[in-house]
Amino acid sequence: MREMTEKAGGTMQENVISQANEALIQEYLDIVANDSANLDRTMGLMADDCVWVMEPTGDMYSGREELRAFIETAMSSRTHTGQYSIQITNWFTNGEYLCIEYTHGAILTVTGVRVKVRKGGGSICITLHMRDGKFDQVHEYMNGTTFLAYLLTPLMLKGYMRQVKKKMSKEKRAAKEGFRKSASVQ
Repeated sequence: MREMTEKAGGTMQENVISQANEALIQEYLDIVANDSANLDRTMGLMADDCVWVMEPTGDMYSGREELRAFIETAMSSRTHTGQYSIQITNWFTNGEYLCIEYTHGAILTVTGVRVKVRKGGGSICITLHMRDGKFDQVHEYMNGTTFLAYLLTPLMLKGYMRQVKKKMSKEKRAAKEGFRKSASVQ
């Protein structure tokens, strides 16, 4: 067992965090702790080809447009204030991946239902892969810490997916209409 521990320690010491990834980590931690409703600031950290996977549902959001629609949907459905806020409990990195554990409290409004989740009501672990100072892969694992939260989490996530699909479909139709109008003018 000792040999394994020594190897792991040696391996971790060999992993050097690039300046770009160090800045990315500090920026993201600040956003999570102090500015979690800032869509533009959050999107500035994501690579154009980023893929975000939500668990326990396995829903996947790919690319800048879909990712923005998902993050905007999630942000617009919650309010953070006082006892309804995010609290980082642990984080670590190996220079390539960043892992953050936090509890999440918020006032949620999803599909017309309003739910108050106090700080600690939701336990989340998010693993982010870093490439050239941007996140290109995100896996977010959510677990309700109460029976009700445990039951509602998958329903909430599926509601987000439906809203994102609807928004993306609407944007595609609007883009098509804009193309048709510009083509008919010429």
